Amino acid sequence: MINAGKYNRKIKIYQTEVVTDEQGFQTKQKTLVLSPYANVKTTKGFTLIKNNSDFEKALTNFTIRYPHTEINRDMIIEFREKTYTIVYLNNVDEANVELEIQAKEVTH
Repeated sequence: MINAGKYNRKIKIYQTEVVTDEQGFQTKQKTLVLSPYANVKTTKGFTLIKNNSDFEKALTNFTIRYPHTEINRDMIIEFREKTYTIVYLNNVDEANVELEIQAKEVTH
């Protein structure tokens, strides 16, 4: 039994593609694919130091109910005005109940 209350953060998942605009320039266009509620966990700084890891490897885990829409690593996630690239997708226990998405924040 899954506690529905743990999915308490709204995220947006976008597909990005390069399109040519009217002037002939190529620009990125994003299309909303899914806007689910998620359980969000971040890697804490203490854990990174304890495991002697680089802070560049800090990931954020977004766990959502298993979607009917296909999610892939070419998509991006927006959460709290930050953008994340998808690093890893995990169908939890291969049960098609939850999808864990490990993502890295895009820094400009």
